[in-house]
Amino acid sequence: MDHERIAARIEHVSMATGIVAGLSAAAAAVQPTGLSAFGVWLGLVDQPLIVTLAPIFGWLATAAGTLSGTAYFIAQWQKRRFRKHAAAKSAKTDLSVVQAKDDT
Repeated sequence: MDHERIAARIEHVSMATGIVAGLSAAAAAVQPTGLSAFGVWLGLVDQPLIVTLAPIFGWLATAAGTLSGTAYFIAQWQKRRFRKHAAAKSAKTDLSVVQAKDDT
């Protein structure tokens, strides 16, 4: 697989987890209040699942963003390195660059 395709796919996963983390944070904002919050604090009532999962989605989005950034910079480094090697190779094989003694 091409390094640019890998970087693009990881970026898409990162964006998707970022969206899920944002939605879960918004949903967690409607956490229990009043007597239901007191019941959760006492352990009589369970927390809503989204409140429990919001930090996990946040960590997942952070890890995916870190991986995406790393893959992006590696892809850029590989592209730059490939261009340098291609330019060096074409300079070695290009005979039009070499001047004859008559041309000077």
